[in-house]
Amino acid sequence: MKKKVVSLLMAASMVVSLSACGNPEGSGANTAAPAADANTEAEQPAADAAETQEPAAAEDTAAEAPAEVTKPETIKVMWDGTIFKEGDNYAEDFYKALDEALGLHVEWVRPDHSTYAEQVGIAFTDESTLADVIILPSNYYASYAAQGSLWNMTDAWNNSETANSGRLTDIAPTIIDQWKTAGPDGQEGIYGMYPARGNGTVTYVKAVAAEKAGYTEDTLPTDWAGFQQFLLDMKEATGVAPLLAPGLVNHEAPYVNYLPEFYQGAYPEFYQDASGQWVDGFTEPAMVEALDRLAWGYENGVIDSTIFENPSTANVRDKFYLENGTSVFNYWAGTWAYTIKTKLASNYTGEIYPDADAYATAWAMKPIKEVGTYMERLSPMICITSACKNPEGVFQYFVDKILDGGDVQMLWQYGVEGVHYQWNDDGATIEGLPTQATAGSEKESKTTKNLFEANLKIGAFANKDPYTAADPVIDESFKLFDENSSPAPKINSSDVYQSYSSDLWDEKDKLIAAVAKGEMTGQEAIDQYNEECGDIVAAILESFNQ
Repeated sequence: MKKKVVSLLMAASMVVSLSACGNPEGSGANTAAPAADANTEAEQPAADAAETQEPAAAEDTAAEAPAEVTKPETIKVMWDGTIFKEGDNYAEDFYKALDEALGLHVEWVRPDHSTYAEQVGIAFTDESTLADVIILPSNYYASYAAQGSLWNMTDAWNNSETANSGRLTDIAPTIIDQWKTAGPDGQEGIYGMYPARGNGTVTYVKAVAAEKAGYTEDTLPTDWAGFQQFLLDMKEATGVAPLLAPGLVNHEAPYVNYLPEFYQGAYPEFYQDASGQWVDGFTEPAMVEALDRLAWGYENGVIDSTIFENPSTANVRDKFYLENGTSVFNYWAGTWAYTIKTKLASNYTGEIYPDADAYATAWAMKPIKEVGTYMERLSPMICITSACKNPEGVFQYFVDKILDGGDVQMLWQYGVEGVHYQWNDDGATIEGLPTQATAGSEKESKTTKNLFEANLKIGAFANKDPYTAADPVIDESFKLFDENSSPAPKINSSDVYQSYSSDLWDEKDKLIAAVAKGEMTGQEAIDQYNEECGDIVAAILESFNQ
């Protein structure tokens, strides 16, 4: 593939001519977000009702009272699998209780989790059927905000009950700053919110395998050289490749979180450097070294070969749970530590270990020295779309209520009393109740959360949070992450990025796999990327840095 000369001409914020690596015509089917219908004119951000006043008559200098925000009767909401879904976990009880608490009806649109991204793209092509509220993955958020598909809620948030409640946590300002992204006018604003931190992943180690290899929790590796030896020792002790991840790179920010020890300081996307300039992390020397580390892992048989098949996170988890499966993987801190423990125990069938509890132990590692900190992902964002006819009302009576510090927050955080949880005898704490996690399944498990975990919320309850961990490993895992994490870089978007990011990712995926398989070196891969896609990268950086 030969490099093509790129001519970037911007007129009315539209790209007139640009050749993409691998696709001279430009596919438009990008990983960030499908382009909005060119014939759809986005609504202008509405001013917060509390600040809106009618013009005073010339002879009357007294200002009129602020216009009252109209409470909607019905709100259409498109949501992924991050809250209880129809038929699962007795979700209908949650829907009913939420309607009653809000005093309005929520019409839910719940696409299948595996096709949610595709359904989001389809939804934004027709404003007549688009939901009032939609939850967007972080890598979609900036793109839809930039193209005018989301309502600017900056004023509404700043004047909201939640923002001025005094209940926001110490870390809330940092999280709220991450909500800010460029709108269609190029100015930064808040186009979505989320009631909790994004959380992140930590590296889990199957204790019985590590002990077999001669390690204890206190002697887990602390640097890259030690981690290399650790993986080799685990392979020798278990007879299988110890490490697996859902692909060599993740297509959602922060992209490298499932293989932090290999990527270390490398970041395969555009990000702002210390000077505030946007750069392409994939072209930097750190990426060359990261790719060569992946090649080392595969060549030495410590990375499971199924990684090239881009296994789902469920596939990766399932292989870790097996007695003779993998023994190292990076996954979410917090509640997942408890889930991993229970799954390991349920899969214990052999006679090698004295009891299921011993087999069920998974240690959470601190990040090695070269990694420094684990990355806290950008939260998915709860957004009001430009199709919404009453965005002020939807914000005030639905979005802002999620962190009301009382009954509505209890529903979003824990579910319905008597269905998803019950109060303990002390009257101050709650315990999860068994629910049917999958429709039609005979298996039940205790619910520990609805939308977000207690450890992650950015707004406290008016009274004490009734949270108690189902198992100490939940708090231990989150504490380790909290003390050893930093926010992922912000995401940016522009017309040219939206049009060609998919082409860039196709090239990056191909090159990362080629290096990992030993078909080329890391430097050769970056050289080819610069040759094939350098003009595209330059055009994107120009759009970001202007």
